[in-house]
Amino acid sequence: MTNTAEYLTRMRRVRRGANPLVRRTDRLESRVFTLFVAVLLLLVPLSIWASVVTWGNQTALAEQQQAERATVTATLDTDPALDAAGWGDMTYATAMTAPATWKWQGIERHGVVQADDSAVAGDEVQVWVDRAGEQSLPPMSDGAARFAGVLAGVSLFVFAGVFATGAFVFARWRIDRARTDRWSREIEAFLGSTSSH
Repeated sequence: MTNTAEYLTRMRRVRRGANPLVRRTDRLESRVFTLFVAVLLLLVPLSIWASVVTWGNQTALAEQQQAERATVTATLDTDPALDAAGWGDMTYATAMTAPATWKWQGIERHGVVQADDSAVAGDEVQVWVDRAGEQSLPPMSDGAARFAGVLAGVSLFVFAGVFATGAFVFARWRIDRARTDRWSREIEAFLGSTSSH
């Protein structure tokens, strides 16, 4: 087998009928190959279904978050400072943050918000809050929901396709090994029978 075209030609010949030269291992390999192709074809609608379902779920979540969250104007209490994070002796800068105050339904709230490096105490920034007025992450965007749906479908196809390909390659290896072992036994039996005369 030098290329895919020759392999496919061989598989077609094996499936044509009861050829006495076709070995049992050839028929088994043909069935394994047919199953492999069927799995790959089945993965296409399954991946599309997973993409559509995930897209719908993420879109619903994005709409819910957009309905439950709002922006308020917060006032910086101090000048922003550069946050640092790291492990042991290694540190790296993350973002400029500062404590801030905002009002939600007449109640004063406090939190740490991100700010530009040019901001100073007293500047106003927009902050996302939930229904209780507590600071929250921005809601998911429609674009992020679409991306999650497409990513789910592509991931399913790729990972399942890789698994199916690995299973097919392993099955072919086992079949080839069984074919080689049987061939070796038959040669040994033939040589043994001719040397005995």
